Amino acid sequence: MSLLVYTHARRDQPKVALTFDDGPNPPRTDQVIEILASRKARATFFVLGKWAERWPQALERIVRAGHVIGNHSYLHDPDLGDFDRAEAAIAHVTGRPCRFLRAHLFHYHLCLESPFARSPLVKIVDSDVNPADWSQTDPAEIIRRTLDAQDLAGGSIIDLHDSAETENDALRLARPLPMIEALPPLIDALQARGFALVGLDEMELVEPVTWSAAWQAERKATGYKGK
Repeated sequence: MSLLVYTHARRDQPKVALTFDDGPNPPRTDQVIEILASRKARATFFVLGKWAERWPQALERIVRAGHVIGNHSYLHDPDLGDFDRAEAAIAHVTGRPCRFLRAHLFHYHLCLESPFARSPLVKIVDSDVNPADWSQTDPAEIIRRTLDAQDLAGGSIIDLHDSAETENDALRLARPLPMIEALPPLIDALQARGFALVGLDEMELVEPVTWSAAWQAERKATGYKGK
């Protein structure tokens, strides 16, 4: 069975997906939810199983707000494809299976170890707009990297982070702050361009890439690095 990875949805529809990795992360995730609500935007949150277990109420708040939940592994360990463990932890809180998965660090070879990741009911989702917000301290730079991205168009999937995988609480709480400051003007700019900000469940994902080690290596070599 081939491993298919989706980077975008249909280009002929003015829909864009904001996605947030590594949460839930109270109170930072709550701040993101409030910003999204103020602008009537939906998003997709690719969560870690360990945080779902530690902060189940934060995950429940994402669900109650109407957003999509995706699987982003359990530990965020670069050597472990522990998506099945993550799925059990997430489903225990949400009561429903995840339909979308994003491999941590974009290490899609780890999906080969996971029955959940290989399920025909699950779509593996990358992105086509990646401002590397986790490495930025200037909100204006996050906005610029997003809005000036070469591939930004209808069907784009934007990769952002509302948390961190680290057990260092200070870093986990601090790292999303530039993104959170950037988020309101970024959403305003996207909506001003005519984009509807929707969950992945409202998009028709198309033109998947068939994963190979060579494709993954080339993607990283060109600077497209996940977190």
